[in-house]
Amino acid sequence: MDQGVLADLQHRHAEPHRHHHTWPRVAAMLAMTEEIAHGIADRPAFLLAILFHTAVFDRTRANPAAESTALMRRMVAAPAARLDRAAALIAAWARGELPATDDPSLRGDAALLLDMDAVPLGAPPPAHLAYEAAIRRESAHLPDDHWADGRASALRLLLWRDRIYRTDRFHLAHERQARRNIDAMLTRLEGA
Repeated sequence: MDQGVLADLQHRHAEPHRHHHTWPRVAAMLAMTEEIAHGIADRPAFLLAILFHTAVFDRTRANPAAESTALMRRMVAAPAARLDRAAALIAAWARGELPATDDPSLRGDAALLLDMDAVPLGAPPPAHLAYEAAIRRESAHLPDDHWADGRASALRLLLWRDRIYRTDRFHLAHERQARRNIDAMLTRLEGA
């Protein structure tokens, strides 16, 4: 990847309103990619999706994921099929669900990306609390009661799923702790 593009992405991920969606988070996801490289169907598109999925990030904007995709298309010289696949992965991340496609390799890569993004939910409790605090700071524009209600609803939806993590690798490594963390966070949010 062009060094100028990487420098621009690092600059964007250092914006003062970011507390979780930062460059260290992108770097951590890139490191995870190395650990699961054998399971990724289209590694170049997958890496583009990681690098650009939060290139434009502001919780007050209507569709930052679409803006991130547009930025990727302007900044990256790559085959259209690769950019389209990266865009589909970014869209899956933004919706928090697998893409509606018959392409099993795209669904598999999307599942990996979604699971990597959800790793902080299954982190040890101190790291999970730091993650929740960072997410809250990124939504500082919301009043506390609106934040608590919205976050509790989102977390309850995760608990109602059969599995938080879609892939066996992440399910086995993080599911149990994620459910404990979410239960504890719901207690905190509902007691606030």
